[in-house]
Amino acid sequence: MEINAAALKTKGFFQQAQTDKFSLRLCTSGGTIHTDYLKKAMEIADTYGEGQLHFTTRQQIEIPYIPADNVEAVQNVLFDAGIKTFIGGPRVRTVVACLGAAVCKFGQIETGELAKEIHEAYFGRELPAKLKIAITGCKNNCAKVEANDIGIRGVNHGYQLYFGGCFGHETRIGKPFLPVLVEKDQVLNVIACTVRFFASQAVKGERLGKLIDRIGIDAFKKALEGAV
Repeated sequence: MEINAAALKTKGFFQQAQTDKFSLRLCTSGGTIHTDYLKKAMEIADTYGEGQLHFTTRQQIEIPYIPADNVEAVQNVLFDAGIKTFIGGPRVRTVVACLGAAVCKFGQIETGELAKEIHEAYFGRELPAKLKIAITGCKNNCAKVEANDIGIRGVNHGYQLYFGGCFGHETRIGKPFLPVLVEKDQVLNVIACTVRFFASQAVKGERLGKLIDRIGIDAFKKALEGAV
């Protein structure tokens, strides 16, 4: 059986060190999942894998050890259950979030609905390079927002935004270029402006922080004028 690993990667199947086996990443938003979703993931792991689940650093569910011969059957199960898989590559990635004010006593902002709105609006959108977004509810910064292209942190019932961070081959800390925002709609407007600007100005493979370095912070701030 010929395996097209590159094509399968676009469908959420990542080839393992064992070339005849794949890890399947399921899509989640904001780190919170319903138990029915988890039960289906367990069912897939038990039936088609080796009964293991792994939670990635970006709050995705990963099911390892799926034989290549089982991939098509798993795809049919996912389709019937309406489960979406993780999408990698030069796109908006899944939104990471802590539990926020709805659960955590330290939380200054609600994080779950905000993550869902951002995810539904942008997840999977093709861009010149990957774009990662994280939301944390307070100064404890459990979601490590400065290590993301766009980070949102709750401060005194407001929103502090950070831009240009990344963590991986290169590490850089996102910077707060705007004053604290009071309304959630302001946050959504800024994200919309940032995504549009990034899509139109970045070159292939250029992360947001590198784009800001190249064009200058003043040009980036100008692109956000009117959003707040």
